[in-house]
Amino acid sequence: MAVYTTKLFDKKLKSELLSDSYLCEIAHEVMNGRFEGDLGGGVIKKRIALNAGKRAGARTIIFFKLGSNLFFADGWKKNQVRKGVKEIQDDELAVYKDIAGDLLQLTVQQIAQLVKVKELREVECDGCKDERAAGNGKKPA
Repeated sequence: MAVYTTKLFDKKLKSELLSDSYLCEIAHEVMNGRFEGDLGGGVIKKRIALNAGKRAGARTIIFFKLGSNLFFADGWKKNQVRKGVKEIQDDELAVYKDIAGDLLQLTVQQIAQLVKVKELREVECDGCKDERAAGNGKKPA
């Protein structure tokens, strides 16, 4: 099992400088059933802390099913959503489910091609080189 980020996820949360080691911690939580919402079809909603606790942090959409790869697909800061507004609209959820279905069925070769064209980025989880780099990622204190 490998962990990947999509181009969209990296773009939306780029300013947060999320390290690979922190993304691996989040992935482990999801694999162990610790997340806020199973939206069906392999789509999971997970809160992540951005140095201000999980409530003030960000929300992520992750595609995952047991025995498959895990994909960080989308993300946004909590303060980017107006109060009283549904965070994920029904039409967005339908699109997430379609994309999750496609990504979760990709072969190793297809994933390698998407990494090559920079649509996906593999997260370094084993012996993560990023976790030792100074200033390369936020993590709750």
